[in-house]
Amino acid sequence: MRDPRDRRNRDFGPAFGLGRRPRQIPRAGLTDALRNRSTWIAVAVLVAFFAVIALGTSAPTEDRATEQDLTASVQGAMVQAGLPTVEVQVLDWTVILEGRVATNELKEAAERVAFAQPDVISVQNHLYVPPTIEETITTTTLPDLPASLADLVLQARLSAVAAHPPIQFESGGDRITLESVPTLDRLADFLLFEPTIRVQIIGHTDSDEKAPGDNLRLSTTRAEAVRTQLLARGVESDRLITLGLGHTDPIADNLTKTGKAANRRIEFLLLREGETGLPPPPEVDESNDTTTGS
Repeated sequence: MRDPRDRRNRDFGPAFGLGRRPRQIPRAGLTDALRNRSTWIAVAVLVAFFAVIALGTSAPTEDRATEQDLTASVQGAMVQAGLPTVEVQVLDWTVILEGRVATNELKEAAERVAFAQPDVISVQNHLYVPPTIEETITTTTLPDLPASLADLVLQARLSAVAAHPPIQFESGGDRITLESVPTLDRLADFLLFEPTIRVQIIGHTDSDEKAPGDNLRLSTTRAEAVRTQLLARGVESDRLITLGLGHTDPIADNLTKTGKAANRRIEFLLLREGETGLPPPPEVDESNDTTTGS
């Protein structure tokens, strides 16, 4: 049996108000803190502080994005204005123009184009304009030469153009060699530059000939071949006439290879107004057969 003197865990019932109840901890700390004005002020300060930090970190990014859009806008305006060489940079809403333009007028125009774009605060114009180079035109005044002397000058120039290198043909035919093409080009340029002159193209051969008349015919076809080439380069047909002299007008001996090579040539004779050029050689007597090879 339980000892009646043991007072532990004794419950006399609710009538006496002595029943055991769990001890309650006061919960007024948070509520009281919220009701306190100083606490609200501290919370507001903390919220504002973090908001400023958040805005401070995001604002530069937004500014950079907007400045990039402005850069693209100003650069596109430069291209549309015909100023593609202008390079555009934007820093703190200031447009910086760099690059190169031809004139000061274009430099000023680029600045006006930049200012015309929205959100531009200022413009720094660093465009480079090259200095103007004054071209000194040197004119060569030809002396008033007598007509005959002026013709001699033109003839000398014409002969010089045709001489380096001289026009050559494949052996025994009228096919012009590739080495002669630059000379033909220079001759055509000369004749196009002097549109009033007329020229007689004269063909020559050495004395080697298989049959009478062969050299005359060969020299004529070679002169015609040169005329065809000049016509193809734009020279008018009525300014070019041809003549074949065969071996009738040598300038060297026909005994050596060097002399024969000099005699095989094409000459250009300047024709004054009203002149018809050299006459053809006399008819060849085909009864005089020459047996040497051409």
